Amino acid sequence: MSTVYESSPAIPSQDLLDRNAAYAEGHKPKLGQHNWGNFPKNAIITCMDCRLHPNKQLGLADHDTTIIRNAGGNVSELIGTIVVTQNFGTRHFMLIKHTDCGGFYNKREELVKNFKANAKNPDAIDELPSAGNGFGGLKKIEEVVNHDVEILRKSPLIYPDTVVSGWVFDDSTGKIRQVN
Repeated sequence: MSTVYESSPAIPSQDLLDRNAAYAEGHKPKLGQHNWGNFPKNAIITCMDCRLHPNKQLGLADHDTTIIRNAGGNVSELIGTIVVTQNFGTRHFMLIKHTDCGGFYNKREELVKNFKANAKNPDAIDELPSAGNGFGGLKKIEEVVNHDVEILRKSPLIYPDTVVSGWVFDDSTGKIRQVN
């Protein structure tokens, strides 16, 4: 087992419950209808990769922004969530991709083979057309960012006053830079 992830307890575990109890001691709730009018105006769309911590990496507090995640930060799969977030007042979507993303290495053939070997219904993968497509042949992280930024900007589901920007997190240096 990798030593990088040794601090992650098995789930579910008493260790997680103990960690939650420690968190709950200082928890400050934001509840009720009056908080919905104060929803963050900014949202970060990013990859589900556990190396990405947008709040920490950008120096943001817990309630400063909405974080929307999935494999590769694929905006096409997140459009419904984006529409809901706009309803709460979000008007800037900051798309952050990262340099060592599995989207560059994930091949549909490998994903399908693994799925068929392990799934309850091996043929169910055929119902998910985008599974394992990675970045669709795009070779550079900047191309991937620009591609997804344009999908959002051109979408009729994005409000006209919404700003979409594209960024890259460099897994090697820890630095974020704007590309679009």
